[in-house]
Amino acid sequence: MPLRILYIDTCKNSCNYYNDIVKYLKKQSDLIFVSDNKYTNTTIMDTKPNIIILGFGLTNCGSGKPTFKLKEKTKIPLYIILNKEYTGLENKLVWAKSLNPKKVFTVHHDYHEYQKKINIPFVRIMWSTDQLFFKKYDEEYKNDLFFSGVIREQQTDNMRYKIYNKLDELKDYKLLVKAKIFINSQKIGKTGLFSNKDYGKQINHSKIILTTTGPADLVGTRYFETMASNKAMILCNRMPKNVYDDIIIDKFNCVMFDDENDFIEKFKYYIEHEDERIKIVNTAYQYFLDKHTWDHKVKHLLESL
Repeated sequence: MPLRILYIDTCKNSCNYYNDIVKYLKKQSDLIFVSDNKYTNTTIMDTKPNIIILGFGLTNCGSGKPTFKLKEKTKIPLYIILNKEYTGLENKLVWAKSLNPKKVFTVHHDYHEYQKKINIPFVRIMWSTDQLFFKKYDEEYKNDLFFSGVIREQQTDNMRYKIYNKLDELKDYKLLVKAKIFINSQKIGKTGLFSNKDYGKQINHSKIILTTTGPADLVGTRYFETMASNKAMILCNRMPKNVYDDIIIDKFNCVMFDDENDFIEKFKYYIEHEDERIKIVNTAYQYFLDKHTWDHKVKHLLESL
């Protein structure tokens, strides 16, 4: 009999991975999804789950304290998936402890520290990407460099902004940069972002993708989206081993740079050495298939219950 999971989360989610993890959990378990606004005093009794998981969206609450509470007393094992550890972390940890879960899942590398703070076991899980959108669409290239996303000073070393200010040194190359820039928490300019499908196609049409760790040095989904493309190469900031773990390895499935100047040098080198770039792209794609698909991530989560 498959594991019967009651998965409670917010109804409307702003990030794909909220929906992706539900989609793939349904493939590997008997999952009942209930949105927090539909959760009632009899939900647990009605659904009769083996375990309960509180999803990403419940801790997508800015710096405030999460408000969700179980309405029913139950001995069914409870698990929490933490989200956005870079804001309101202490409030989220206090909330998690109050629910007395069996374990808490997080994508952050400091999970051992979280465990010590609230004396609840933590497990690091990672997200992946939806291969319906992030894949090889065709063999065409339109961009030498592509970046799309948010640029803000809270990201590691404010590296994205430092690189953005040096892009005039790459004026002879084909660049596609579509970013939301925040300075002192104020958005500068009106540049929008891409839809999922358009974003996937832009990665497919690009030789090199700039990606960096985000606030609190989080490893974002772009690393997985790029590996899944089997077209583009990851060019990313160098971080300690505990941050990247086995996700990416320099000159194996990515190329790491030390600062904005090194970024410029590495970019030019790999644009001019196509055979080396393609070797890394192909290795990254196979590594993604072997270790980093959603099937792998959900299996890891379920084995950690």
